[in-house]
Amino acid sequence: MALLITSSAQAHSRGFDWFFSHSKPHGTCSGQHVVATYYASGRRTASGQAFDAGAHTAAHRSLPFGSRVTVTNPENGKSVTVVINDRGPFTRGVTLDLTRGAAHAIGMYRTQWVCML
Repeated sequence: MALLITSSAQAHSRGFDWFFSHSKPHGTCSGQHVVATYYASGRRTASGQAFDAGAHTAAHRSLPFGSRVTVTNPENGKSVTVVINDRGPFTRGVTLDLTRGAAHAIGMYRTQWVCML
Protein backbone atom coordinates (compact mmCIF):
# COMPACT_ATOMS: atom_id res chain seq x y z
CA MET A 1 0.00 0.00 0.00
CA ALA A 2 2.86 2.40 0.72
CA LEU A 3 4.09 1.86 -2.84
CA LEU A 4 0.72 2.90 -4.28
CA ILE A 5 0.51 6.00 -2.09
CA THR A 6 4.02 7.01 -3.10
CA SER A 7 3.27 6.19 -6.73
CA SER A 8 0.09 8.24 -6.76
CA ALA A 9 1.76 11.25 -5.18
CA GLN A 10 4.67 11.09 -7.59
CA ALA A 11 2.34 10.68 -10.57
CA HIS A 12 1.17 14.23 -10.05
CA SER A 13 4.66 15.58 -10.62
CA ARG A 14 5.99 12.94 -13.05
CA GLY A 15 3.05 12.51 -15.42
CA PHE A 16 0.66 9.81 -16.50
CA ASP A 17 3.21 7.56 -18.22
CA TRP A 18 5.12 7.25 -14.96
CA PHE A 19 1.88 6.61 -13.03
CA PHE A 20 0.78 3.77 -15.31
CA SER A 21 4.19 2.09 -15.27
CA HIS A 22 4.56 2.30 -11.46
CA SER A 23 1.09 1.70 -10.03
CA LYS A 24 -1.43 -1.11 -10.07
CA PRO A 25 -4.96 -1.38 -8.70
CA HIS A 26 -5.23 -2.96 -5.27
CA GLY A 27 -7.91 -4.15 -2.90
CA THR A 28 -11.20 -5.78 -3.74
CA CYS A 29 -13.63 -4.12 -6.08
CA SER A 30 -17.13 -5.34 -6.90
CA GLY A 31 -17.13 -3.12 -10.00
CA GLN A 32 -14.19 -1.99 -12.12
CA HIS A 33 -10.78 -0.72 -11.04
CA VAL A 34 -10.28 2.49 -13.04
CA VAL A 35 -8.00 5.51 -12.90
CA ALA A 36 -9.57 8.78 -11.83
CA THR A 37 -8.35 12.36 -11.80
CA TYR A 38 -10.13 15.47 -10.61
CA TYR A 39 -10.68 18.93 -11.96
CA ALA A 40 -11.63 22.15 -10.22
CA SER A 41 -12.46 24.66 -12.91
CA GLY A 42 -14.68 25.05 -15.90
CA ARG A 43 -17.58 27.10 -17.19
CA ARG A 44 -20.16 24.78 -18.68
CA THR A 45 -20.21 21.03 -18.84
CA ALA A 46 -20.84 19.14 -22.06
CA SER A 47 -24.40 18.50 -20.85
CA GLY A 48 -25.00 22.27 -20.70
CA GLN A 49 -25.02 22.57 -16.90
CA ALA A 50 -22.94 25.21 -15.18
CA PHE A 51 -19.76 23.67 -13.78
CA ASP A 52 -19.81 23.41 -9.97
CA ALA A 53 -16.48 22.32 -8.49
CA GLY A 54 -18.13 21.47 -5.18
CA ALA A 55 -20.81 19.21 -6.67
CA HIS A 56 -20.66 15.43 -6.82
CA THR A 57 -20.44 15.13 -10.59
CA ALA A 58 -17.96 13.63 -13.03
CA ALA A 59 -16.89 13.44 -16.65
CA HIS A 60 -16.84 10.17 -18.57
CA ARG A 61 -16.22 9.64 -22.28
CA SER A 62 -19.24 7.49 -23.10
CA LEU A 63 -21.71 7.01 -20.22
CA PRO A 64 -25.01 8.84 -20.84
CA PHE A 65 -25.52 12.18 -19.10
CA GLY A 66 -27.46 11.64 -15.89
CA SER A 67 -25.91 8.22 -15.20
CA ARG A 68 -25.12 7.63 -11.55
CA VAL A 69 -21.81 5.99 -10.69
CA THR A 70 -20.54 5.04 -7.25
CA VAL A 71 -16.82 5.66 -6.82
CA THR A 72 -14.89 4.13 -3.91
CA ASN A 73 -11.39 5.05 -2.77
CA PRO A 74 -9.71 1.70 -1.97
CA GLU A 75 -7.17 3.42 0.28
CA ASN A 76 -9.81 4.39 2.86
CA GLY A 77 -13.10 2.73 1.82
CA LYS A 78 -14.95 6.05 1.36
CA SER A 79 -17.54 6.19 -1.43
CA VAL A 80 -19.48 8.88 -3.26
CA THR A 81 -22.19 8.65 -5.91
CA VAL A 82 -21.60 11.05 -8.79
CA VAL A 83 -23.75 12.08 -11.74
CA ILE A 84 -22.13 12.07 -15.17
CA ASN A 85 -22.64 15.54 -16.67
CA ASP A 86 -19.49 16.14 -18.71
CA ARG A 87 -17.27 14.49 -21.32
CA GLY A 88 -13.69 13.47 -20.73
CA PRO A 89 -11.13 12.75 -19.54
CA PHE A 90 -9.15 12.77 -22.74
CA THR A 91 -5.97 11.27 -21.32
CA ARG A 92 -5.41 7.68 -22.46
CA GLY A 93 -6.00 5.24 -19.60
CA VAL A 94 -7.91 7.66 -17.38
CA THR A 95 -11.61 6.81 -17.07
CA LEU A 96 -13.14 9.44 -14.77
CA ASP A 97 -12.64 13.13 -14.08
CA LEU A 98 -14.27 13.87 -10.73
CA THR A 99 -15.12 17.36 -9.55
CA ARG A 100 -13.05 18.61 -6.63
CA GLY A 101 -16.07 18.12 -4.34
CA ALA A 102 -16.47 14.45 -5.29
CA ALA A 103 -12.73 13.79 -4.99
CA HIS A 104 -12.63 15.48 -1.58
CA ALA A 105 -15.62 13.40 -0.40
CA ILE A 106 -13.61 10.19 -0.89
CA GLY A 107 -10.28 11.61 0.28
CA MET A 108 -8.72 11.66 -3.19
CA TYR A 109 -6.12 14.39 -3.72
CA ARG A 110 -4.27 13.12 -6.77
CA THR A 111 -4.58 10.75 -9.71
CA GLN A 112 -5.30 7.28 -8.38
CA TRP A 113 -6.96 3.93 -8.89
CA VAL A 114 -10.57 3.82 -7.66
CA CYS A 115 -13.41 1.31 -7.79
CA MET A 116 -16.26 2.33 -10.09
CA LEU A 117 -19.66 0.70 -9.74
